[in-house]
Amino acid sequence: MEMNSSADNRKKTGIFRRAAGFCSKNSDMIVKMLVHQFGLTVFGYLLYSAANVSGNSALIIGFGIFSAVFYLVLLYVLSWENGSKDKIRIDAGRMKRDKFKGAKASLVAAIPNLIFAVLALIGYLGINKEVLSAEGGYITPEWAVNMFGICRVVGAYLNSMYIGIGDYLGLLPYPYYLFLIIVPSVTVCGVGYFLGTKEIGGLFTDSKKR
Repeated sequence: MEMNSSADNRKKTGIFRRAAGFCSKNSDMIVKMLVHQFGLTVFGYLLYSAANVSGNSALIIGFGIFSAVFYLVLLYVLSWENGSKDKIRIDAGRMKRDKFKGAKASLVAAIPNLIFAVLALIGYLGINKEVLSAEGGYITPEWAVNMFGICRVVGAYLNSMYIGIGDYLGLLPYPYYLFLIIVPSVTVCGVGYFLGTKEIGGLFTDSKKR
């Protein structure tokens, strides 16, 4: 039993060490992903606010799609460029190919989003759905209602580039929404980095000359 426990501890330590090493080696890309998120959060919220004031649902979904696509294009370009730079090291044998590097970096950058998503889900699962207020809202237990409400709102506004789409489709009140909006960025970063290592599918870049 002691030998198995020691082996498990070494395995866990090894996983944490590799994760820390990955974050350290790719901190520049991860930080830029976070900068893009916070920048487009402000941009997306401004567009959503303007559209919401107008009361025009077509404007809300239109601006929502624009801000989401703009954000994903920025992430794609960033990931593709990092993949293209790594291709030089990979071809020279100085770096091992990791086709999931872009997706993993995006997941690391999404940790703040995941924290709010998990907390919102915990709060939602802790709510007594059988007890409702006169307006039909959840009221008990108070800690669960507050946790769900606060984390859901903060998580949604930290990703305001998607808020127009979420509002138009009626997804904002649901706890899974905060998990759902992580998928596009992870997918785009994964694909962007992989294509960058192949130097195909570059945007705003003449990949033939690279």
